[in-house]
Amino acid sequence: MKKILLFVLLILTSCSSLDVDKRINAINELNNNTFKQHIFDNKILKIYSLQKVQNNKSLVIYIEGDGLSWIDRFTISSNPTPIDPLAFKLASIDKGENVIYLARPCQYVWGEGCNKDIWTISQYSEAVLSSYEEILGQLSSKYNEIHIVGYSGGAGIAMYLGSINNPKIKSIRTIAGNINHNELTELINITPLSKSINFNFIEKKISKIAQIHYFGNKDKVIPNALQQSFYIRNKENPCIKIKKVEATHNKGWLNFWRENYNIKKDCS
Repeated sequence: MKKILLFVLLILTSCSSLDVDKRINAINELNNNTFKQHIFDNKILKIYSLQKVQNNKSLVIYIEGDGLSWIDRFTISSNPTPIDPLAFKLASIDKGENVIYLARPCQYVWGEGCNKDIWTISQYSEAVLSSYEEILGQLSSKYNEIHIVGYSGGAGIAMYLGSINNPKIKSIRTIAGNINHNELTELINITPLSKSINFNFIEKKISKIAQIHYFGNKDKVIPNALQQSFYIRNKENPCIKIKKVEATHNKGWLNFWRENYNIKKDCS
């Protein structure tokens, strides 16, 4: 009986590994050698990136969503590498000279600190956020200005990076974004991310950074109420714009981005 269980476990592990390999091959095919791979390694967590860079002027950073963090509502995935890397597809549309795509922890590359907490209750923990803060510090020394685009859960990373008072950050744009995980868990009545930092304080810290928050009118994952309540609190702020788009959580954004990728808000 033990041998049978071990055999089944080996098969499941093998299938899972093969599935991740397919997702890695898929993003490589999308890349088509336009972007060069780079791994940011802070010893605990490794962050996979793809980079298209030509000079040291303006940089646009795209941050991926949660990926396959859950199989279904009750089952946590064994690997969060996305099946549909939408943030990279958006980055591929961007015709800017300097574009860098950042995956989320444990997507595409496995690090010592990878465990299921990292892509669930700890996805906005100090350990995770400090990894991106470290990356931002490295990039800030190379580029004159930085613009950040966050998709879905990656929007939360974008919001946090805006809050650390880095003068190189000139704008934040979010797409179907989880811009405040504390508020979102209340809105959809799910368990709070208990090991993540409180995002209720971030909003005021980024109030002077130009922002556009795009939300899909047919999004069933991130309710429109999240962006709408953000708008109500900030409607007098000239730096902040909220825009509704004909889209679901992951459909309709590519055509929209082809027409809008180069629009960056200012505070006028």
